[in-house]
Amino acid sequence: MTGVALVDCSASSETIGVLSQAVDLGCCVVLANKKSLTSSLEYYDKLVSQPRRIRYESTVGAGLPVIASINRMLSSGDPIYRIVGSLSGTLGYVMSEVEGGKPFSQVVNAAKSLGYTEPDPRDDLSGTDVARKALILARLLGHRINLDTIKIESLYPVEMGPDVMPVEDFLVNGLPLLDKDIQNRINKASLNGKVLRYVCLIEDSRCEVGIQELPRDSALGRLRGSDNVLEIYSRCYKTQPLVIQGAGAGNDTTAAGVLADILDIQDLFS
Repeated sequence: MTGVALVDCSASSETIGVLSQAVDLGCCVVLANKKSLTSSLEYYDKLVSQPRRIRYESTVGAGLPVIASINRMLSSGDPIYRIVGSLSGTLGYVMSEVEGGKPFSQVVNAAKSLGYTEPDPRDDLSGTDVARKALILARLLGHRINLDTIKIESLYPVEMGPDVMPVEDFLVNGLPLLDKDIQNRINKASLNGKVLRYVCLIEDSRCEVGIQELPRDSALGRLRGSDNVLEIYSRCYKTQPLVIQGAGAGNDTTAAGVLADILDIQDLFS
């Protein structure tokens, strides 16, 4: 199967079996689908057992060079000890907008009308998608963890979950009940000279996803709009982190990332 690449741009966990067969046959694999890389460690190990034959840049940050940058740092012997990142354009937009005094419920509804959120915004507000991206990065750094071991902060309580409250009820009646708590947290952070951002944090054995207070003058603190921002701290980037910023979602950027991975793999056969 030399020169054959299987490209998975789905959002399904049902491709795991096909991908496993492709690895057994010696195929190259290019992924935009996060679910295969965030399944069991046993399957993950098999998928990445031939690192030269797999690329998955678009699983984190779409077309941004996140995976490539981390791999280059690690291969050069520069140990990474901390990653902080805003890896959801939706939540990046929401947190930067509420900072200006707009109610959380108003901002979420605006994000939905702009097409930033999933049809049910709770798919974004749950933090699960960010956690999958965090797990991919943590495993890349060598952490032997699973998705269920990551601490995930949801921005809505379980009693407002999809199994309990219809989406229209959540948008009209549920969201406004969350405004006060978010505003209180914003005010508290402001008193400390900081801002709130919804981020993934990977540091030592910690891997968690949720709202963090961050310095106002940091790359993440200055974030506005729906960009992704990643701060990477290492031996070489100890006091001033390596910062990667740009559009982290969208059909065009994701397609560009997948195509770049395919072209990168073809160097194996030239």
